[in-house]
Amino acid sequence: MALALGTAVIASMNQDNDNDNDNDDDDDRKSLHDYIHALPKVELHAHLHGCIRESTLFALAKERNATLSSHHFAAPTVAIDNTATTETTNSTTNSNDNDDAVVGVHGDLAMYNVLPRSLQDCFDMFAEIPACVNDLPALTRITLEALQDFAEHHVVYLELRSTPKRLLVSHAAENSGIMATKEDYIDTILLVLRDFEALEASRYDRELTLFGSSPSISNTVRLPMVCRFIVAIDRSQTLQEAEENVNLAVAFAKREYCQVVGVDLGGNPTKQDFRDFEPLLRKARNKGLQVTVHCAEVPCGNDNPNESQAVVTAREEAAAILQFRPDRLGHALLLSPSLQAKLDQLRIPVETCPTSNVMTLELAKLAGGNLIHGLQSHPTLHHWLQTNHPLAIGTDDPGVFATTATKELLLTATAYQLSKDALTALVYKSMEYAFCNDLMRARVKERMKQANASMHQLLVVE
Repeated sequence: MALALGTAVIASMNQDNDNDNDNDDDDDRKSLHDYIHALPKVELHAHLHGCIRESTLFALAKERNATLSSHHFAAPTVAIDNTATTETTNSTTNSNDNDDAVVGVHGDLAMYNVLPRSLQDCFDMFAEIPACVNDLPALTRITLEALQDFAEHHVVYLELRSTPKRLLVSHAAENSGIMATKEDYIDTILLVLRDFEALEASRYDRELTLFGSSPSISNTVRLPMVCRFIVAIDRSQTLQEAEENVNLAVAFAKREYCQVVGVDLGGNPTKQDFRDFEPLLRKARNKGLQVTVHCAEVPCGNDNPNESQAVVTAREEAAAILQFRPDRLGHALLLSPSLQAKLDQLRIPVETCPTSNVMTLELAKLAGGNLIHGLQSHPTLHHWLQTNHPLAIGTDDPGVFATTATKELLLTATAYQLSKDALTALVYKSMEYAFCNDLMRARVKERMKQANASMHQLLVVE
């Protein structure tokens, strides 16, 4: 199937449409939603702790007697299920089927900012979650549930990232106070990833035998999900801790079969400077790991020499990041014009997260909370789409932002009037920026290509 990403154009949206037009829009969006939901997807920017389900967060808080800030965490909107599952048997088992409760009345179709989160809110929330995810069983649970949720939305390749931490072995009384190592933290995640991949392969073969002979858009057999892990460095931690994380990533990557594929620098951008961590990132790169860096999450100005020192510092840091040339950039939202021109020239792939960007930049405030209108005000996404810049659409923190892989693509397609072919091409091409080895990249792309061709044929027939 030949795929070509056409030039995207901003949708001409009118808030005063009459009810008939609104209903037509809803019908069109439902049709597009069904297509996007079945589309094989690639997720390259997802923080593990940001994937935590609302119900799980409150269940863990209750079990561990942790108090969550009422300012950031509302009371549970779904029933708390204290049962931690250990396996999945089909494409929907244990997935989060409560989209309506989490993201609004219409689930993925709800394009309103019902849970406003500023950038500072996000970092404040992340500071509270460790009180709930404070031992290895909790880590196992949120990892498994994250995989299930991404798989439910037909993600075929996932790179999950997290900063290694020292957790309790268990919160059970007999293990009171016994601490696990950072190596145990990574091992715990990788074990869940390996087991899930094996179950996915078995499920796929089984369903292909049962349902593969009579496919339709609604019952196409979901491709198995491949899972990889990125070791993250948090800017708010010490350089010694960052060095520990890089050394762990390098050591794990040397294992015969290991899903550790890269290193990420993230965390609060107002903390330490990228240039403090650059030698460690260079070390990771020299040892064969790929590197992604969160970039320009705070304003870098307009290249005006009279700007504040904070803006000048942010611009200088972003310039240093581009000079380093990471394999991918996270967000890259607020580059100055000269730095945006530099990025255009370098063509470094960008991990862009629509809902996260709209919320943290508070773009939906002037649009009555409408995420579509908010995304149309995104400082760079329209430009990237027009210039066919290398892009990967991600969720960032689907639990924090009440979103899904399906909703992110639906929001992007609706805001910028992308055709199904253009959106399919965008997702397919993003697999080229994955940190896995060439053999795995080719294998996943071939699966996606065949599935996309089948979906196209089904659309023509239907």
